Amino acid sequence: MAWNPWKFFFLCIIFFHLAIGKTKGANLPYLALDCSDPRISDNSPHQTNIRTLLSSLSSNATSNANGFYNNTIFGTDFLDTAYGLFMCRGDVLPDACKYCVANATHTLSTDTNCFLSEMGVIWYEDCMVRYSNFSFFTRVNRFPARWMCNTAFVSSDPLNFMSLLDNTLQEIVTETANSTNRYFTKQENLPDFQTLYCLGQCTQDLSFERCHDCLNHAREDIPTFSFGKQGGRVLYSSCTIRYELYPFYRLTDEGPKGLVPETHYTNRDSEYSEDPGYIFLNCSNNKIDADFISNLRTLLFDLSSNATSKSGFQTQEGTAYGLFRCRIDIDPPHLCEQCIKNATDKITSECGLAYAEAVIWYNHCWLRYSDRNFFSTAETIPRFRNLNISNSSIQYSVASELSNQLAKVANMTGDTDNKFLTDESLKLNDEQTVFILGQCSSDLSSGGCSGCLSDMIGTAIPWRSLGSVGGRVMYPSCILRFELFRFYNLTPTTPSAPLPPSPGFSISIHHDSHASKRKDNDIYP
Repeated sequence: MAWNPWKFFFLCIIFFHLAIGKTKGANLPYLALDCSDPRISDNSPHQTNIRTLLSSLSSNATSNANGFYNNTIFGTDFLDTAYGLFMCRGDVLPDACKYCVANATHTLSTDTNCFLSEMGVIWYEDCMVRYSNFSFFTRVNRFPARWMCNTAFVSSDPLNFMSLLDNTLQEIVTETANSTNRYFTKQENLPDFQTLYCLGQCTQDLSFERCHDCLNHAREDIPTFSFGKQGGRVLYSSCTIRYELYPFYRLTDEGPKGLVPETHYTNRDSEYSEDPGYIFLNCSNNKIDADFISNLRTLLFDLSSNATSKSGFQTQEGTAYGLFRCRIDIDPPHLCEQCIKNATDKITSECGLAYAEAVIWYNHCWLRYSDRNFFSTAETIPRFRNLNISNSSIQYSVASELSNQLAKVANMTGDTDNKFLTDESLKLNDEQTVFILGQCSSDLSSGGCSGCLSDMIGTAIPWRSLGSVGGRVMYPSCILRFELFRFYNLTPTTPSAPLPPSPGFSISIHHDSHASKRKDNDIYP
């Protein structure tokens, strides 16, 4: 069969979306699972040896300090012998390693596609477990394999980005093979406060030469499967390589983590939730056209009229296209109607119907229109960013935990029916929980929604300069917010006058150098 990179490109995307959320009887979702034919007989000596092997792997993950262990359970002949190993990611703490291996061995023992297989491999974020009926120790095994991609694209100059990435991955290959635990990470600073994060790891039974060979093949796969993507990974049976624009791994030399700095606002949604507060308006591409103005006026009226019974709506009037989206959690429902009315009124008064495009964000809704059909397209410009940018950044481990959780929310939001998700499963410590909200315009596909939110995590949040936990990013097609206080599903109270953000709080607006409308006292946290 001829090599078809596009086939694998789309498989890469499919694997990315299908990976998160699989449990198959265990508590921890796995990335990928591969079990082979032919099958063995139930309760046969070979199956008994495999079960004994998997149990020994799980038991040894409890006391194993270096995150790697292999074992062999010998049968009466070589056909019944079982070989296996586990490898935990080099930055994973012992308890997390133990938990991951326990989930992996449980899934391999109980999954209907695996429990009668002669060989199997399962990958998680934190570990990999593999077994077989032949000895694979010290050998490079590139298959089974999986290729996964971040759904967001690099916004500019992908050729230069891929060149920088390849140079960094070449260093990853060499340094990983040279390290005693066959694990290495590297950060590379990029323009606009972005950072490239890379990781390489081999099973510790491989020699320098074989680890280098395994990772070098993985590095060479990256351009085929992840060209122009903000992130990607190759999962081989003997090694793995990965890159992202957010800190997906931990640093092993950090000190203990205390209370995390919180972004402080002059007011909070818990106190002002009834006011669908105005955030930002962008008007662009001056257009004086009588027919378009007439169509736009009708379009805005239709959008406002449909906010009485819908949380999202899109329509077209001649050459004018528009949509609105309200936050699904707002209560009472009339806040959506009021928010959209305020949005159409403000666009009319500030932009004067003389612009071909506009987008306006409120705390509870956003609305946009254009003279081009943007439906079903994830757009990232113009954008509004409200973050604490500081020379003193939060602890790396906190940034890693937060970015990984935001990435999970991005993926899960795309898979929801209404493209809306809230999450509060990240506990930074006994006192601090991160509350996250992700939402996309309802016209986006699952991949388009996840890609829109993923772009925020990779390009809009400057992780090496994030001074505290809390903030929001808003695109024309999606919004993302995270705080250390609950800001959604709130009981409305009577609002007071809004105030500007506290000193030191960074507000960043990116647009196409067209007109933008903002008043300082209209910016809500």
